[in-house]
Amino acid sequence: MTDKGLWEKIVAGDREAFDALVEQEMAGLLEAARHEIRYYEDVGDFPPRYMTPEELVAEAMIHAWDHRKKKPEGMQPRAWLYAMLFKAADALAARRRAIQEHETLSTDERIPDDPLVLDPVYDDDEEFYEWYQPDEALKWEDTLPADTLPPEQIIAFCEREPQGLAPVERRATLLYFRLDFDMEQVCRILQRKPEEVGPMLEKAKTKAAS
Repeated sequence: MTDKGLWEKIVAGDREAFDALVEQEMAGLLEAARHEIRYYEDVGDFPPRYMTPEELVAEAMIHAWDHRKKKPEGMQPRAWLYAMLFKAADALAARRRAIQEHETLSTDERIPDDPLVLDPVYDDDEEFYEWYQPDEALKWEDTLPADTLPPEQIIAFCEREPQGLAPVERRATLLYFRLDFDMEQVCRILQRKPEEVGPMLEKAKTKAAS
């Protein structure tokens, strides 16, 4: 089945098709969730053991299902899942920062969470759905990094130094070098132009090699 046919079934309400897609992508989603949690722990937004990768994926997939009609044309179904995962991580971090600004809590106490689909961090943020639409005339190969370093070495750097790259750079690196998204889909997920994403990938390679 084509991506278009699959998503048409999912938009029409085929939850089994959606669950099958999530299950097929689960290993990558959990790896991406681990990277997100590690980063937000490192910068102090999440205390240790604030949430598990499984919990983050579950929260994100609730939102991905409920807002499936907002997936833009041209974005692969699997890419939509990762876009929602990153949005979930950002929303949780933003909410926790907001609460910390007004309350003094033990760092060992988990802040009670309502379902993310009810969180105004999502539903009032209409800019999230103003997706970047790439120029059809763009030659994607012109923006691709040269293959001069093993992807495993680049990802190992990201895991070793969560703050070694800016958040969007880290995500671009994970999507391209580990999760096998092509440049177009990376741009769609991150809502960035290829001339922005290309240098991010080159920067990751340079830092991983140093």
